[in-house]
Amino acid sequence: MQPSPTLNALSLRQMRAFAAVARAGSFTAAARQLHLTQSAVSMLVQQLEEALGLPLFDRGQNVTLTEAGRQLLPLARRILDDLQQMAEGASDLRSLRTGLLRVVAPQMLACTWVAAVLGEFEAAHPEIGLRMADATADAVVGTVRRGDAELGVGPERPTGEDVARTFLMDVPIRLVCAAGHALAGRKAVAWDELRNERWVLYSSEFNRHLERHLHAHDASLSLQTAAEVEYLTTALALVGVGTGLAAVPDYARSFADNFGLRFIELRGPEMRRPYYIYQRRGLALSPPALAFVELLQQRAARAAAG
Repeated sequence: MQPSPTLNALSLRQMRAFAAVARAGSFTAAARQLHLTQSAVSMLVQQLEEALGLPLFDRGQNVTLTEAGRQLLPLARRILDDLQQMAEGASDLRSLRTGLLRVVAPQMLACTWVAAVLGEFEAAHPEIGLRMADATADAVVGTVRRGDAELGVGPERPTGEDVARTFLMDVPIRLVCAAGHALAGRKAVAWDELRNERWVLYSSEFNRHLERHLHAHDASLSLQTAAEVEYLTTALALVGVGTGLAAVPDYARSFADNFGLRFIELRGPEMRRPYYIYQRRGLALSPPALAFVELLQQRAARAAAG
């Protein structure tokens, strides 16, 4: 019994030669179409016949397909068509004519700074599908780790060994109070002046970061809790109705009018929070993700330059 040909024994060049000879009706004409010599095309077809264990052409005065050749030709053409579609699909991905961008970011960052960058990206690459997940800041790394998003954008968080991060930007932290608060008219406030204030807290990791930063400056400084919530938007709403103060990233400033808030510079010490791009370690980013990372970095650089 003739053994079945292995995939390694078949080549794309052999199938192209087979299909070209079948289409042209001669080895000479097929060679001209393929920009090869007649002997090279003949050798390729012969190699394919040997690998398949079947004659594909009757080589008489005219070159005609054998019965086996007629049955196998549609399969060869289908393989060549599929490979062509694969090559075209890869080209579309590289040139950002198709693809999907999957990003996760904290809710407030997602609907402000990241949304603006996504708008630029969509205008430049309208054929790319967008899938934006908003989450708490503490959930960004886990979303990337599970593969639910290809990229994460958010503040500094522990990553573990399976998630990598790249620095994106430093974001100033501002004091936020209600418009009617005694501090609302101030341009800047020192932390020492806030000892007796109560705070609306919205992220356990960020709260620990604040406490560490304050204690490094003055061990007697601490945050007295008025309320704890999960999302920054809820924290802003509570601050707006007078529940307490909050320390929040400057990008949330666009919601000041919605909640009746004032954003005030914090001093002694000034605080800035590093933000990162997160991705799964060791995995190559898709072309849409690479292009989006480049745009994020460009926008962050423009913001840092003022």
